[in-house]
Amino acid sequence: MTTTKGSRNLAMIRDSGSTARVLNLALIHERHGDSDEYKSKPLLHTRLLNRAIILKHAVRINERDLFVNAPSTATKIIIPFSASELQLGGRSLLFGERSFERTFHSLSGIDDPALLERDFEVLRLLNTLPSFDPYLMRERLRQNGLDPARCYFELSVADVAQMRAFVAREIGQLVNIALANGGGSARDLTTRLADKLMTDESAKALDPLRMALDLSEADYREGVFSWKGFLYYKWLYAQIEPRLESLARKMLSVRVTDMDAEARAQLKDIRERIVGFMHIAAKKVSATLMSYGLAFTTLIEGRPKEFRDFLLRAPELFIPIGEAVGVLQHIETFWNYRFPPGSPPLLTMDEAFEIFSDFDITLACMSVLQGGNAPGMQFLD
Repeated sequence: MTTTKGSRNLAMIRDSGSTARVLNLALIHERHGDSDEYKSKPLLHTRLLNRAIILKHAVRINERDLFVNAPSTATKIIIPFSASELQLGGRSLLFGERSFERTFHSLSGIDDPALLERDFEVLRLLNTLPSFDPYLMRERLRQNGLDPARCYFELSVADVAQMRAFVAREIGQLVNIALANGGGSARDLTTRLADKLMTDESAKALDPLRMALDLSEADYREGVFSWKGFLYYKWLYAQIEPRLESLARKMLSVRVTDMDAEARAQLKDIRERIVGFMHIAAKKVSATLMSYGLAFTTLIEGRPKEFRDFLLRAPELFIPIGEAVGVLQHIETFWNYRFPPGSPPLLTMDEAFEIFSDFDITLACMSVLQGGNAPGMQFLD
């Protein structure tokens, strides 16, 4: 375990809440620690770990010796010295480092072997995820028999703020039909409903929607969670999609030094396969979002029960779409980290094989590719 120095960045993590890259258990405890559901259904039974900050971390050169086989990205667990004063810093460890299991057991303070094993399994599952987006995370945990409190799966305040205008445009179609005259009243109602949908799924203002969908309060809560999931992925993918072709071209064109002909041919195959995998991931996201769009059309056209049925079976779609979006985000984020603006697009042979092999393996593990054939170069056609 290493010591993380106090910094403004750690304090900023606390203020921003959980994001696709950061799972802020410290802030979740601060906000929900007194609730009965939080106490009865913790994500982690180890007290220190359940108040930690967990993030996807680009492994630095000086951290590589911590692993037997160092990945390019690891799950980093930061245990603050003080949950309310993050500027004091904290202790950190990386999942999978040589000393991880020994440190994990020393931190646990748990005598029950079953609870200890459960906490380790949760951390293992979190490590396999390409991101901590709440919809992918919740469904992966549920498929493994784990059902933590709902407070662990809320969108961050920052994401909600950025999504507000997008969600308002989406549900504006419904409001314009309900209020045939439109105008300012429709815009005001759209804004209010968008806020309620994203921040308070049990709000009474949404009761007419619940009744139209003919859902119990419990099923309605699940249905709205699914609806927010699709809105989240649609919003997120709208930001990523325009940059994918440029990213693919950069990966194919980056210069690599000190290669012989055999290594050059091998690396060419890996890079082209990565671009093909990216194409498949993008197609899967687009197809899933199209299925959501068709279902939403039934609601607009006055067939709410069809939309209800879609929402209730939707969580099974969150793993393939969440993995695909998360992996594309991971690749773009790491690429931008490795090649910030102004840096030369140049890699040594060892660097190139390390980075591209990691991308290759990460993409190949996506559920949308299981049982499929190796992709071609359709992405840039």
